Amino acid sequence: MKRILSIILLFVILFVLSETNPGRSEYLDWINQEAMDQSSNIFEKGILSFAGESVFDMGTTRKDYIVFSLYKTDFSEIGMGKITCIGVFNRFIPISGQE
Repeated sequence: MKRILSIILLFVILFVLSETNPGRSEYLDWINQEAMDQSSNIFEKGILSFAGESVFDMGTTRKDYIVFSLYKTDFSEIGMGKITCIGVFNRFIPISGQE
């Protein structure tokens, strides 16, 4: 009986993780908002609000592992560095910051 309950619990956890795996559009909204929060002047905020998502979309890759996603955004060519995040439970957790 314990084994069956353990298996059911495992399936429930996997189902919840897969259903709360955020998509690419949610990541682009999040990274754009984070960049706007960190920008220091109104000119940068204006540019980010106007074209931020499309700019971040070009530099972002996503690997979907069904229960979570790994996002990598690379702007080292323009001096902004790289950021890697894990998307899980409809949240984004940075695991490596700007270099």
